[in-house]
Amino acid sequence: MGLFSFLKSDKPTFTDKVWRNKPMAWRGMITEALKALTQNEIAIVFTFFEKTQTEVIDFLSESNVPYFQITPHQTGEATIQEKVVFLCDVEMIQSSAMMSLISKWSTKTKVTFLFAGHYPLPSKEQPVIQKLNTSFPKSEIIFYSSLDNPSFKIFGSDRIVNLLDNLGMKEDEAIEHGMVTKAMANARTKVQGSIAHETKADSEEEWFAKNVKSGKL
Repeated sequence: MGLFSFLKSDKPTFTDKVWRNKPMAWRGMITEALKALTQNEIAIVFTFFEKTQTEVIDFLSESNVPYFQITPHQTGEATIQEKVVFLCDVEMIQSSAMMSLISKWSTKTKVTFLFAGHYPLPSKEQPVIQKLNTSFPKSEIIFYSSLDNPSFKIFGSDRIVNLLDNLGMKEDEAIEHGMVTKAMANARTKVQGSIAHETKADSEEEWFAKNVKSGKL
């Protein structure tokens, strides 16, 4: 249970869970996925960056968690997989084959969408959320982030860590509340407002290094 779970308000279109560091965020995300598997449900992990997908795959392998990576050429094979965590690039959401696959799953069981972090620009992320919410209104969407992400560091995550220490937050606890989601969204909006032309990157760290200059925000 998150530290601020007692403050939960009405359910938004998605949930944010923020952890102290990335390994804890990945552990929380995979724990949620495994919980779904034990209930014969489907859990799909989406990633925005190639490096993030590699990191999640490494985490799954090291933790001996069965997974299946869905690619444009493997949506058919995904239908015969059982008791695995599904992993794919967020661009797969634009694939009609992928959407058909999720539709087929959702007629039989609950499907949960787990995102390994946010994309820095809301304009690129919001259409994804809207499409999933519209197509699968009964499915839950959860984003897993950590205070050591670049998007937190540029807004002074050290102060947040100190605050959590004073509140007695443990390393394996997550912050989960609408106010946190709003603050994160405002930060990404501020980032977007400072960028005229986006430069693509393979990782979130590289993205911020290429697009957000020191002192620009």
